[in-house]
Amino acid sequence: MILPNKHVKLSNSMLNVGAVILGQIDDVQTITMLWNDSKIKDEINSFEKFTLGLDFLFMLGLVDYEKGVIRKLSA
Repeated sequence: MILPNKHVKLSNSMLNVGAVILGQIDDVQTITMLWNDSKIKDEINSFEKFTLGLDFLFMLGLVDYEKGVIRKLSA
């Protein structure tokens, strides 16, 4: 489910969900603001996928959550 393969399409993989979420983070946003921006995307149609995608980005060290806001980390 993390990476696409012959059984999991790219649109359903966490790699793609994380990329869509990362593209939605402009500056700093609350989780609610990010969810409202992301839930209209076809790849993210449930809060479960959204939270799994955020967890995936956090594990990769691409986002940080502090004092109620989430932000991209620069590489």
